[in-house]
Amino acid sequence: MKTIEDFFTTYKEAVWRKDADALLALYDTDVIQFDMWDRGFYPNLTEWKPGIEDWLGSLGNEKVKVDFEMIKIHQAENIGFASGLIKFEAISEQGDVLRSMKNRITVGFYKGPEHWVVVHQHISAPISSENLNVIFNIQH
Repeated sequence: MKTIEDFFTTYKEAVWRKDADALLALYDTDVIQFDMWDRGFYPNLTEWKPGIEDWLGSLGNEKVKVDFEMIKIHQAENIGFASGLIKFEAISEQGDVLRSMKNRITVGFYKGPEHWVVVHQHISAPISSENLNVIFNIQH
């Protein structure tokens, strides 16, 4: 990534194409990933990679459309972070939305000699205090 903004475009395109390699190339080998599913925490890219490959490989004929909202980026010379909302929509072959969810996302970046990489990512959703269910339709 030449800029932090490139992350959001490349992420959306890689997921749409089901290209695990392109998606994982955004991340440093020592990335710390806090995810909402299954394990919830991955200490590096090697441990997180099978989950991404399984997710994108399991979609069959479906595609996943990703949109980012309310993204705010803060950066210095070689470090930065961004936060906002990420929306996932499963799209059928006919173009129908089959299911969707919106989560919160925070991404930490480091700029090496050639490009930016993600060194930390946290995806979460708020929990309802009434019934302890995850709230996937975050309102803003």
